[in-house]
Amino acid sequence: MPNTKALEPVPNDQSSFFDHAPWAVTELSGEAHIVRYANSAFCQLIGQSRAEVIGSPFHSLLSPADECLALLDRVFRTGKAVSHTADERQGRCPLFYSYTLWPVKAEGQTAGVIIQVSETGPLHETRQAISQALLLGALHQDELIEAADSANARLQAEVSERRRREHDANVLTKEVSHRVKNNLQVIVALIAQEIKRTPEPCVQGYRAMQRRIVAIAQLYDLISQSSRGQTVALDAYLTDIAATLCASLLGDMSDVRMTVDAEALTIDSERAVPFGLLVNELCTNAIKHAFPNGAGVVTLAVRRIGREIELRVADDGIGMAAQAQEGTPRKHGSDYVAIFVRQLSGALVRSASPVTGTTVTIRFPASVDG
Repeated sequence: MPNTKALEPVPNDQSSFFDHAPWAVTELSGEAHIVRYANSAFCQLIGQSRAEVIGSPFHSLLSPADECLALLDRVFRTGKAVSHTADERQGRCPLFYSYTLWPVKAEGQTAGVIIQVSETGPLHETRQAISQALLLGALHQDELIEAADSANARLQAEVSERRRREHDANVLTKEVSHRVKNNLQVIVALIAQEIKRTPEPCVQGYRAMQRRIVAIAQLYDLISQSSRGQTVALDAYLTDIAATLCASLLGDMSDVRMTVDAEALTIDSERAVPFGLLVNELCTNAIKHAFPNGAGVVTLAVRRIGREIELRVADDGIGMAAQAQEGTPRKHGSDYVAIFVRQLSGALVRSASPVTGTTVTIRFPASVDG
């Protein structure tokens, strides 16, 4: 049977030793586990003063379900030390305690139990820090979501405003282009009237002027009809130029034909003006000078090669060498072509032979930025 004799008071030197220990220590007496001694660390751990703890049954300091009470009974009954780690789950984060219990002997029998408690503070603090970090992260996430929503709202407003401005600009561009086209058509009509009363030597100059103005009018007509406003579709533009040239330079009975082979490319409206005038000039030269027998084919081709657009105007006529031998005056036409190519920031290459005819190839940047 265990000894029920009360233990002597804890010696002062032993009390002083435990008081300065960093871990919580308490000594219990008898089967009732009355607190006989508790150091400062133990009192701080349970949140009570030493005067409140001394003389109290140990079970009054713990919850009834605490496993430490069962361990106390086992140590007191068997006289064997035990260790145990308890998980205190009060609160949001679990707090772990490491218990070491060993018997106190008196006259060879168990008279009490000493308990040393080590709190796993770093783990607890780490879990608390993690929880706080998660909480702050959640709060910051809400702030970020709110800021993102606000930024998205501003962006949507800016996009809507930009679309409205683009729509207004397109409407204005189409309206201005339509009016410019009408004014150019008036000028073309006036030139036609002037041609009727102009002597034959001067008629060719008026007609060349008329064709160039018609080419510009076609451009503005395409711009006014385009849904994009700021760009011109080259395939449609070339088709219109070819149709106009056929109507103005070739009669229904002519054996000269024009074909268009164009990819679906676009060009900005600003560069479309010199492009159209360049095509008009090259086609006019081919129709007028390449076919002395009045029969042949002029081909207009446009394609994209890398970051460039390639324009090719080819005929199957007599070639430039034969034209030069015939002394055909083409100085002004060549000057205009050079000007338009320069305005496109392009490069021109000519090739010709009496067998294959003349081919003029121009390459220029597909975009203004190059």
